[in-house]
Amino acid sequence: MENSRRKSLILLSGGLDSAANLAFSVHFDQPVLALTIDYGQRAAKREIEASKKFADYYEIPHRVLELKWLGELGGSALTSTSIDVPNVATNKLDDAKTTEASAKQVWVPNRNGLFINVAAAIAESMNAQQVVVGFNKEEAATFKDNSSQFLGVANLSLRYSTGTGVKVACYTDLLVKSEIVQAVKNLEKKFPFEMVWSCYHGGEKMCGECESCKRFLRATQG
Repeated sequence: MENSRRKSLILLSGGLDSAANLAFSVHFDQPVLALTIDYGQRAAKREIEASKKFADYYEIPHRVLELKWLGELGGSALTSTSIDVPNVATNKLDDAKTTEASAKQVWVPNRNGLFINVAAAIAESMNAQQVVVGFNKEEAATFKDNSSQFLGVANLSLRYSTGTGVKVACYTDLLVKSEIVQAVKNLEKKFPFEMVWSCYHGGEKMCGECESCKRFLRATQG
């Protein structure tokens, strides 16, 4: 029954992982809002455009929240044009030394922790039961705030910081990206891969060279 489904707020960037979780939430939950955060990242415009397309496609209300001060902290290639975005060769995507160096260059201080808490506040105000995020096992190896372990401790925190016990959930945290691709293909509603924006840059089209692009291409093209 529809009213037995969990009311969910989806953190949506327009990338593969968050869009897949939107699709899973539409299938299993009752999404009440797709939330995209503009924190001053290079790809903000493209991410917002992609997120709106996904929200429209799945008929979910969409909201953009600005947290520009986060990008103004600097120190990340995602927000500072003075720092080069690292490119990673496809055959180096599973090389720990290479990906750790790349992760350090694109790290934004406490980004996922902040996003979850902001989303939980909005979810609580909307009487939503959970925040759905787009994590994956592949990148959790170098981004600890992309892991199942982080979900666990975030949920422990939310037990104390929300009055209604809002939870944070993810349908893909135990999957690598190629498995995510296969999983969404099995959903009843066709997943629009052409809408995905999985690039660190904000150009006319995805660059195909940054680590995010390389991972998306490897997952979708083999």
